[in-house]
Formats: sequence, C-alpha cells, structure tokens
Amino acid sequence: MKNIVCVLLISLGVVSVCQAMSEDDKNVSEKFINLFDSEIQNRAFALASMKEFVSSGEANPSLDFFKAYLGLEQLNQRRFLPIADKHQLSIEPRWWTRTRTQLGLWMSGLMPETSLSIIHKATIKYVAQLQELEELSPEQDKAFFAYVVAQEQVQADAMGLLLSGDAEQGTTLLTQFVHENAR
Repeated sequence: MKNIVCVLLISLGVVSVCQAMSEDDKNVSEKFINLFDSEIQNRAFALASMKEFVSSGEANPSLDFFKAYLGLEQLNQRRFLPIADKHQLSIEPRWWTRTRTQLGLWMSGLMPETSLSIIHKATIKYVAQLQELEELSPEQDKAFFAYVVAQEQVQADAMGLLLSGDAEQGTTLLTQFVHENAR
C-alpha cells in the first residue's frame, strides 16, 4: 500500500511539474508568436513602402538606395514565408498594416527627412525586440531568427548612412547583404 501511495504522490508531482512547464512554454510561445507576427507585419509595411518609393521616385536622388532596400524586402518575403507558414502566420498585410503604410507614405511625402529620421530611430530600438524574438525562437529556427536580427541591423545602418548623406554606401551595404543572404 505504501508503494502505491508513493507512486501516486510521485506521479502527481510529475504531472504538476509538467503542467507548470507547459504553461511556461505556452507563455513563451505566445510571446514568440506575437513578436514574430509583429515582425511579419513590419516586413509587409516595409515592402509596400519601398515598392511605392521605387515606383514614384524617378527624380529621387536616393532611388538606387530605395531599390536596394526593396531588394532586401523581397528577399525577406522569400525567407520569411516558410517560417511564417510553419507557425501558421500570414505574411499578407492586415488592415492596420495597409493603413499604417498609407499614413507613412503620406508623412514621407510631406516631411521626407523627418520621417526617415523617425523611422531610423525606431529601427535602432526595434533591433532589441528582435533579439528577444531570436532568444524565444525554437532551437531549429535559430539561424533564421539570427538573420531577422541581422537584416534589421543592416536596415538601421543603411538608413543612418542615407541620413548622413552617404546614400551610395547605404545602397552598397543593402546590396551586399542581399547578395550574401540570397539562397
């Protein structure tokens, strides 16, 4: 009888630990999914914005920069799709992303340098959130999420170069990153 009670107590203890672990895993997974979904929508925003900048930027002296940035976002779409599908997330922009894109384009038209400066500062801060996303990512996807952090850092660096007047170097940085990471 003592053995049965011991086995029952041990079993209950193991079940309790497993339930607590799965609850922690669920919270981490939920946070991971939310961060990843936000990043996917951020990429949809950037892709739509770059498409618009390139299509309407014939006289823009930074057109080559925006073409290189568009190349990065097109690469991102190809790289993100299989991982997004794996986690049952759509890479298509939702209503708010489409609205944010239109508002961003409107603001960029009114105040291009101010808008770019704001986006640059936000991008620098956003790298830390993506580092958290990488930490939360499943082990088998670590290489992809390291790429996610790296591509955001390249964006921040390239925008910084553009803002400092070195669009050519920013263009080169984006182009090299795309070339090195295209599969």
